[in-house]
Amino acid sequence: MKPTDLLNEVIEAHGGHARWRDVDTIEASFSSGGLAFSLHLQPLALRGLRVSLRPHARHLVLHGYCHEGWSGVWTPAHVRILDERGTLIAERRDPRASFARFDRQFRWDKLDLLYFAGYALWNYLSFPFVLQEPGVTLIESAGDTASDQLRVRFDPDLPTHSADQTFHVDGARLLKRHDYTADVIGHWAKAANFCLASEQVECLRFYTRRRVYPRIGARTVLPMPTLVWIEIDAIRLSR
Repeated sequence: MKPTDLLNEVIEAHGGHARWRDVDTIEASFSSGGLAFSLHLQPLALRGLRVSLRPHARHLVLHGYCHEGWSGVWTPAHVRILDERGTLIAERRDPRASFARFDRQFRWDKLDLLYFAGYALWNYLSFPFVLQEPGVTLIESAGDTASDQLRVRFDPDLPTHSADQTFHVDGARLLKRHDYTADVIGHWAKAANFCLASEQVECLRFYTRRRVYPRIGARTVLPMPTLVWIEIDAIRLSR
C-alpha cells in the first residue's frame, strides 16, 4: 500500500479532514509524569493541569502551570509563564535552542518543560492531521508494501520530537505505537510511545492514555522503565 493511501485511511478513521479543519480549540484536563521528567528535576510539574490548544495556530496554554491561577503559554518560537493577572513572570524566545546547553542533560527549568510539553501535546492531539502539515514527507522505500506503518520525515522548522518518526496503526487504522527520538533529551533518547486508550469527541478521535518506553533499534522495546505517562480527560472542542 502506498503511504498516501494509508494516510488517507488513517485520516478517515479519525474523523476526516473536514471536521478537523473546523476545530478552533481543544480543551482537556492533562497530567503527565515519568522517569524522563524526574531525571530532569521536574517530576510533578505536569500534574492536574488544563490544556487549551488552538491546533491550526500552533498555540497552547497550560492552565495552573507552576502555581494555581498561573499559565504557561507555548508557541514554537516563544514560551511564557504568566501569573493570575497576566503579568509576565518568565519567557524564552527560540526555546528549543536552550536544550543544546550541557546542563540541560541533567536539569530543565519550567520554560524547558513548557516547551517540551507544548510541542508534544500539539503533535499528539493533532494526530493524524499533523501529518498533512506543510513540511511533512511520507517516506516510501523501494518495494515497501507495509500496510500498518507510516514512516514520516519532518522538516527542521516543525516543532516535533525528531526528523524521522514511525507511526504503527492497526487494522482499524487507529494508532498503536509511535516511534521517535526525543532530540531535546538526546540523540540516544529513542522511544516507543504506546497508545492504550482513545475516545471520540464530535466524531474526531483522540488518544487519552499513553505510556512511553525505551526503544533499541527499530524493533526492540524495553518493558521498563516508564519514561513518560500521559493522561488526558474531559476533552471538549470549540469550532
